[in-house]
Amino acid sequence: MVKTKKLLKIAALVLSAVVVSVTILAVWISRDNYVPQKLGNSVSAALNNRYGSSCSIVENDKYIFYVNRVKDSFPLIRIDKNSGEKKLLKKNIGDSDGSALFIYKNTLIYTKSKDLGYSNRYYDIYSCDFDGKKEKLIKKESPVPHMVIDDYIYIPNLDNALTRLSLINGRKRTLNKEECNNFAGVDKKGKTLYFETGALKMVKVKINKRRASLWIKSPTEAIGFGSINGEGKKASKILGIANGSIWLRGLDVDSIYKVEEIKGGYQTKSVFKKAGVNLEDNSIMEKDKIYYVSPDESKLIMFDINTGEDREIYTTPNKNIKILAAMGDNILISEWVKDNEHVNYYDAVNDKLAKNYYINNSGKVLYELD
Repeated sequence: MVKTKKLLKIAALVLSAVVVSVTILAVWISRDNYVPQKLGNSVSAALNNRYGSSCSIVENDKYIFYVNRVKDSFPLIRIDKNSGEKKLLKKNIGDSDGSALFIYKNTLIYTKSKDLGYSNRYYDIYSCDFDGKKEKLIKKESPVPHMVIDDYIYIPNLDNALTRLSLINGRKRTLNKEECNNFAGVDKKGKTLYFETGALKMVKVKINKRRASLWIKSPTEAIGFGSINGEGKKASKILGIANGSIWLRGLDVDSIYKVEEIKGGYQTKSVFKKAGVNLEDNSIMEKDKIYYVSPDESKLIMFDINTGEDREIYTTPNKNIKILAAMGDNILISEWVKDNEHVNYYDAVNDKLAKNYYINNSGKVLYELD
């Protein structure tokens, strides 16, 4: 009996110690103050670089780097902003489907194709300096990465969930089990990353470095567009995150909806509807601007979400415009001549006829990315 009491006492002490330890650990995790800050590319450029467009691009204060995928050799080229000099750094970066480009501190991060068959395509991820030298392998046989944020690269894993790879020590963490197809933006106030999937829903992933360091999955919320209130039920994709709100593209291709979190759910309202335009495949968002093209695809228009005003910023006679990406106040576009053999942009890219230009939002052509 005495022995039993002693064992119970020890068990009680151990249980108390465990409860205290768990409580301390929970408080330590909850007080994580990490906020995602620096992106290795703009959101629209990162998304464009993952899929079949004619050009990938990234930029810092001194250089513009781009991969021209209209060229057979898929060259990685650097432009010096001060001199305008173009320099070939590497060839065979990415492939015809995508070439991710990110800047991380004083290095450039890019991919090389590991084509193992159409349904089994992977890439090796590398880094190099801004002269194309000191190449270093980061990860072998990876899906195309989503984004570099601070010291991490975020990559979809084999189940389309989200993996985070440290660029400091190479440690890998699976953050959740939800499908995360396309990176859509950051809510810094809520320390949350947004993704959209192919199933008409968005995924919120709460970032906590301390949880990740302990292999604990990140708090994740999947929100079907059909479950939100208001006209946004008709949404198809996230256009971007700006001014603390989510902006959605409509299924009816000519509308944009603003989403705000309310008690017990999400409320949407239509903020943009332009008859005849096709926003689904030819519009992007950067900061507080939405760029789209006219119904005949010959004019580039900028919509200011703060003022609600449109402004035509660029026009090309006898050609069509495809918007690829925006970074800051600059926009990457492609132009082609529509004819019977090149009805859409992708036909022109396949026949090496699309031309890529980097312009500012006043319509000035800064560089032809040949």
